[in-house]
Amino acid sequence: MARIPHVLGLVLAVALLAVPSAAARPGAGDHQLFTTHFEVHYYTDVDPTTGAPKTDYSTETQAGDIAAYAEQAYALFSSWGYTPPVDDGDGHIDIWLADLSTTGVRSLADWDNPGPAGSSGWFEVATATQLQTFATKDAMTLVQEEQHVVAANVFYMFEFAKWVPTTGSDEWLFYGPAEWAAEAATNFTPLSALGNPDIALSCHDNLAVHQMCDPDFYSDSGAARWAFFDLLASKYGNAFLNDVLTNGGAGQTGTTALANALAAKGTSLANVFDEYAADLMDGGIAAVANARPPANTAVVTGTKSATLATANVPANHLSARYVAFQRGDGSGTNACFAATLAINVAIPSGTSSQPYFYWDGGGASPQALTISGNTASITVPWDTCNWGAARGWLSLPNASTTVDGAMFTVTSSVTVDTNTQLNASSAPPPATVWGTTVAVPTADVPPSIDVFGPELVRLDSTATTIRLIVDSTGPGTVDATLGSVALGARELRAGNNDLRFSVPKGVLTALRRSASAANLLTLTPMSPNGSAAGAPVTRQVVIAVAKAKAKAKAKAQVKKKK
Repeated sequence: MARIPHVLGLVLAVALLAVPSAAARPGAGDHQLFTTHFEVHYYTDVDPTTGAPKTDYSTETQAGDIAAYAEQAYALFSSWGYTPPVDDGDGHIDIWLADLSTTGVRSLADWDNPGPAGSSGWFEVATATQLQTFATKDAMTLVQEEQHVVAANVFYMFEFAKWVPTTGSDEWLFYGPAEWAAEAATNFTPLSALGNPDIALSCHDNLAVHQMCDPDFYSDSGAARWAFFDLLASKYGNAFLNDVLTNGGAGQTGTTALANALAAKGTSLANVFDEYAADLMDGGIAAVANARPPANTAVVTGTKSATLATANVPANHLSARYVAFQRGDGSGTNACFAATLAINVAIPSGTSSQPYFYWDGGGASPQALTISGNTASITVPWDTCNWGAARGWLSLPNASTTVDGAMFTVTSSVTVDTNTQLNASSAPPPATVWGTTVAVPTADVPPSIDVFGPELVRLDSTATTIRLIVDSTGPGTVDATLGSVALGARELRAGNNDLRFSVPKGVLTALRRSASAANLLTLTPMSPNGSAAGAPVTRQVVIAVAKAKAKAKAKAQVKKKK
């Protein structure tokens, strides 16, 4: 049984079988809701004892919502020019609202007939209660989650109309386009849903219960590479995949079907993939314009003329990696001089690679490296200024469909002109980080502290200093008072702090009175600039009573004889 699960983000899903085959359809629901193109099956049974709904429960309203979202997606994909889904005999595409809690996925789709020719299909969607859990994980509303999941599954039906893959290895060409279609249909494109381009575009396992591309099914399946298909749509129109699917239905493999469709447009898969790798770093794909890919290697170019460290960067077929170059040394304390940066790339044989260089400090466009034989090179204006988060990016795409483990060797050097002093232009807004980001608070926040040891601090009778080990959640200071006497402030850093407070002599006498309020030590954490105080921590302090010195015994006098 091969069923297409739909996932978004970091959620595991069931694996597909090595050789896909159609699964049996679920039984009819106890209720059905019909629209022009869809029949929604749903279940309304409740526990006869408690009256609680069962795990597959849905209401008519919820079924109507799913049907409406499906019709909306159907109309959009039809307007793009895609061949309508195949009729399964009753003129309606079947949707089940089902309990998918044991599968870990939002939906499951399947075709009715074996490939490679087109087939009718159907799909199941998790109940609204189950989808709400996924929506919370995806930082989406329930409506957004339902629209996204339904749109992806409706696009599967359009894909099945042209082609049913006969091997799991080709299913990446179903997941990626369906995720692109869902992103386009719902206008919801979280950067956290964009996969790392170091995974091959065509990576997909043909073994059951195996995920050779990534342990996360969303990344493994190919859905995370949806931005590549967004690029194809922007270049050749939303209906371009019709040609790809037609080639697949004629028996071509996924990679061949895509390559032949691009050849018919007068280009090649290698050329488009090289462009894709460049667009990922320079914002050339509109849906992810503010993103930057992860850097496999980071090079700090420094403030003096030098030959920089060699970077050895491997890449598999139809994948890309990147080297980031930082101007100056990052300190911002050195004079800024003009410079040039020279980069040379030893291109592995057979990779069809066209590296590009891009400076994201503003006002620049990607520059193709000049290729001579198996060497690509470029020399660009540079400087030793501090540009904050701005970087130079070097794309290293392996545009081959067969060459794996290819090693790119990047050598570079910087030449500084100390006779020409410059100033860095205003830094651009920082690039969006690939993946989930966490907002940093702007308020001056005091740390929380904890004091190791017992509640009662006992000091030796001769002690003049109180020593404490204080754990702090962050930087700041701590003010100490003993009774009404201020002992001063000490600086805190995150983690453990060994603190000492001197106690005035006049206070020591009071500490020996066990019932005195002067025994209460109060530690109050303060924010780094002292504007906010945190929760204080208190300890009781006592000093051991000094032992009285023993009187020396008088020595017996010895009478001398006369």
